[in-house]
Amino acid sequence: MKKLLFKEEQEFDRRRLLLLTIVSLAATGIPFFRGIYFLMAENPPGDNPMGSEGLIVSGVMLLVVAVIFTMLFRAKLKTKITVDTLSISFPPMKGKWRDIDPGEIERYELREYHPKREYGGRGIKRRLRKGSAWTVSGRIGLQLYMKNGKRFLIGTQKQQALEHAMQKLMEKEE
Repeated sequence: MKKLLFKEEQEFDRRRLLLLTIVSLAATGIPFFRGIYFLMAENPPGDNPMGSEGLIVSGVMLLVVAVIFTMLFRAKLKTKITVDTLSISFPPMKGKWRDIDPGEIERYELREYHPKREYGGRGIKRRLRKGSAWTVSGRIGLQLYMKNGKRFLIGTQKQQALEHAMQKLMEKEE
């Protein structure tokens, strides 16, 4: 087992996620259950009740919303640094650890970033000019400038501990 220098697990903001889940499930669930009610009623009110096709579509939408939010509630950005490597994982989207060898890193910096403006939001994002970003909360991230010209940002809530671990990791490389 390699010596662990840094470890962090981050989750999406549960309060915002719960509010968004309730609104989304209501927006898709109300038409679905209303359609079931009218389908089972002997004389559905209104001139144009939801037909079986509409019921199927709203049921599929409800299922898709439920799956997406289940994945978001389970999502965790995991970062760890050992004496040899920087590793990240984002289960369930990217469950396999991605290892970054310090020899691939030209330079790094901890910086403030704007998730919406720079990357179009949180999560696993790729932008042509900005590179890739894996973030879930906050505005501080570890910006890696790779020797192949690519850039990679990893969000953190433990700025000083991450900076200390990166110094140790990169010292070994020099």
